[in-house]
Amino acid sequence: MNSADHSDDKDLELMFAEARRYPLLTPEQEREIDGRKWVAVRGLHHLFVDAPSLRVYFADFCGQCLSNPPDISRFDNRDQHFVLRRELAAYFIDGTRSAEARALHQKLLTARSTKTRRALSDNLQIPASLTIGMAVTMLRRAGGQLADSVADSIRIWERQWHEPISSIALAREEAKTLRHFLRVYTEARDALVMHNLRLVYSIAARYRNRGVSYLDLVQEGTLGLIRASEKFEFEKGFRFSTYCFNWITQAVRRHVGDVGSLIRFPTHVQEQMSRLYKEKAIEHARTGFEPDDKDLAARLGMDINRTRELLQLRNMGVSLDAPRFADGDGSVIDSIVGETYGGTEDSAEQISLHKFLTGAIDQLEQAEQQVVTARWGLHDGPPLSRTEIADIMGVSREWVRQLERNALKKLRAKTAVQDAFEDYSTV
Repeated sequence: MNSADHSDDKDLELMFAEARRYPLLTPEQEREIDGRKWVAVRGLHHLFVDAPSLRVYFADFCGQCLSNPPDISRFDNRDQHFVLRRELAAYFIDGTRSAEARALHQKLLTARSTKTRRALSDNLQIPASLTIGMAVTMLRRAGGQLADSVADSIRIWERQWHEPISSIALAREEAKTLRHFLRVYTEARDALVMHNLRLVYSIAARYRNRGVSYLDLVQEGTLGLIRASEKFEFEKGFRFSTYCFNWITQAVRRHVGDVGSLIRFPTHVQEQMSRLYKEKAIEHARTGFEPDDKDLAARLGMDINRTRELLQLRNMGVSLDAPRFADGDGSVIDSIVGETYGGTEDSAEQISLHKFLTGAIDQLEQAEQQVVTARWGLHDGPPLSRTEIADIMGVSREWVRQLERNALKKLRAKTAVQDAFEDYSTV
């Protein structure tokens, strides 16, 4: 154990020493570095539409976004699907940029003017991270070997495309230009990251002693910093340190919530619990007594019932090895009985209820039927999330949510459904 702590201390010393090599940037330096980054991104956009072989792939890419969005069932790693959907959501058929994607897909190969093609590309407003992922994908198809997480997700998605994709034949000068823009972008992004690592260390230190090691917090915070460096635009007038603060904090908080406790609570609930227990500790230190629920609720401006719910949440996780009583030898697991077999009437009741619900759902519109059936696992499979249903149907999560809400409203209005619910809940 001591050797592990000593190893962590050495790692921390190396990290801090590395961060000290990169002083904080001035506003002028940030503008210059970020300007180089976006010049490289725009250069890649123009190269996509100027090079004939890249132009064909770019047009196909937009067409697949509209007609064949990524299917989550084809991804072994759900994180890869999440990364790709995050980048492409605006270009799906119901996305905010679907019209621009459709225009580029239809006109890119027929437009003769370079100015027209570049205007189509500029209107698409492709984010920097997606631009780099597409550039790496194109280089890989031309025989290059580069690492990029978005390109890895695109490669998996390409397996679902309707037609096989051929390799890309790049001219020597085109490949050289593509690599040049990638190098300029990477150097600018890394410069923003390295000069702001101190902020990651500072934010991660605030979340120590929450069940997660400091090095893990730094790692997650650095990922948030990298994401911020990809999206930052100096033209909007903000300092990068101001912009990236929320990205780093969000990444660290999410990691603490995911692995720092036995039960995963939503982020807003974690924040409310943190405020509540912080105020409780301050009041106890000031008076020497534990404040009651009413005092805490009044100090935080929170509803008394909500305060009591939050106080009870931390008591939900109990170890099976914990003693049953303070002076007893037995543990909690000793008191757990095995599951008994249900009676034959239980199975018949479930079959009857499923048949009734299926009949009621069949009266809904087809899209509403598909959402309700998949959302509650009434098909042959487990219940699916809204994101998974959206991927299957090729629509957005918001549209799935609206379909679900409308379907439940219609079912709730049926007297037969209300009667069945009352009979089932009283059994």
